[in-house]
Amino acid sequence: MAPALVPAGVAAPLHYEDPALWLCRPDLPTDACRVDLDATEIRPDGTRAVAPFVPAPATDVDCFYVYPTVDVGMVPGNHDDFTDTSAMRELARGQAARFGEACRVFAPLYRQATIGGLLGPPEQSRPFLDVAFADVLGAFRFYLAHADSTRKIVLIGHSQGAMMVVRLLQSVFDGDAAMRARLLVAMPIGWAVDVPEGKPVGGTFAALPLCTSPDELACVVSFHTYRADHPVHPFDGTPRPGHRTACVNPADVAGNARRLLSGAALPTRSKFRPSAPAPEGVKTPFLLLHDFYEAQCVDGKDGFRYLAVEAAPGRGDTRTNPINFDETIWRFQLGLHLLDLQLSQGDLVDMVKHKAKVSTLAGAPR
Repeated sequence: MAPALVPAGVAAPLHYEDPALWLCRPDLPTDACRVDLDATEIRPDGTRAVAPFVPAPATDVDCFYVYPTVDVGMVPGNHDDFTDTSAMRELARGQAARFGEACRVFAPLYRQATIGGLLGPPEQSRPFLDVAFADVLGAFRFYLAHADSTRKIVLIGHSQGAMMVVRLLQSVFDGDAAMRARLLVAMPIGWAVDVPEGKPVGGTFAALPLCTSPDELACVVSFHTYRADHPVHPFDGTPRPGHRTACVNPADVAGNARRLLSGAALPTRSKFRPSAPAPEGVKTPFLLLHDFYEAQCVDGKDGFRYLAVEAAPGRGDTRTNPINFDETIWRFQLGLHLLDLQLSQGDLVDMVKHKAKVSTLAGAPR
């Protein structure tokens, strides 16, 4: 049985008829996702070339994105001040906007839990997370009420945003075959999803499986990113006995061989990372590296499974890692968490494109 959508007593969601409550919505004149998204590609021989961003000219796929925690206040509560949305806009641009190659992007503001509200014991954090989810659900209901019911849906969330996507999947999709039929793929990345040992489904979700092939639809892609050679201490805990943390390798969904990620898209300037890569002379908002980072899902302790990533330039490749993985920020409990959606972005966008084609062919008359 699906859990209650929103627990009784939780305040009503925000009024998403208000355009100001959307970071990205394609029917608005401008938004945070329709901005300069060009990238400077660093090639193996060291040369550079500007790679213009080209949005999908027409698509029947919609991506609904929920951003991660931006309110680092240690006082438990909900972030309800939207007078300055620059941090949310930066995240939407960095994590979701480039999915515009494959889909229309929708991204609401929501009263997320502060860090203090998120990290407390469950009995303390639950009310704040319920408020956050009430908003996300309200925004998604607004989307459903105004979108053509034939359009396919992709759900994308990172960190706290991934937690919201997990609840959205449990409440709206997991127990509803008609909604699962609309789901192209779900990407709750950087938060706990688990499955029984040796099975693709049956833990966090009753009916939604982890993706096990490129052609599979209505499946889930989830992972936590850490350095390949760094001790891992999961910040959101280990799975319950008999279960494993979900890890779908975006570079090789079917076989999980150690493969190169097809295109890391790294913001060149970020208020979240003062050391963001901005090589001299690069003026584009993104740096693009094809086939430079290597990834594979590996087993850690106590059932925790994660995506191990390391720079892996091939013979004759003159590139160096624009992000110093030896910096302190990448060596603690969060690992490469802040880069979850950047290192694998090319693979994730290509995944949406491919699944959209599979869906179209499956629905074509025979």
